[in-house]
Amino acid sequence: MSLSLPRESFLAITGVAWADGWMKKTEIAGLLRAAEACGLSGEDLAAVEAATKQGVELDSVDLSDMNGWERALTYAIANWLAKLDGVTNAQELKHLNALGSRLDLPKEKLAFAASAAFDIACLPDGHRPEKYDFDALAVRLKEKLPSLAQ
Repeated sequence: MSLSLPRESFLAITGVAWADGWMKKTEIAGLLRAAEACGLSGEDLAAVEAATKQGVELDSVDLSDMNGWERALTYAIANWLAKLDGVTNAQELKHLNALGSRLDLPKEKLAFAASAAFDIACLPDGHRPEKYDFDALAVRLKEKLPSLAQ
């Protein structure tokens, strides 16, 4: 399955990851791998990589052009990344909630997106950023949210 997300998705996800003021190497590796898996390259990938080093304010990212599928996939990846180190701290949770509000999806759909990310993280080696299966995430998300699937 071919995944596609705009740069703004990954900038928003970076805003969540930077909730505690920095990103761990595993978070950076996971985010950049997800961005590449979702079709980012060149200047777009470079912008995301720069954001991992300096941070980005969630409110500064324009998410208005994203469709429902892109919004759900963005939220799923943000949830996976927030849990990558085994703990979602209070600041990350606050930023995840803010992202959910900005994505303007019903709470049930946000919960399904988070659940899909968790399902794939539970697969063997799914907790490792270099092994996480983004295609499987898309398939699982499509099963949980068929009305948003493209």
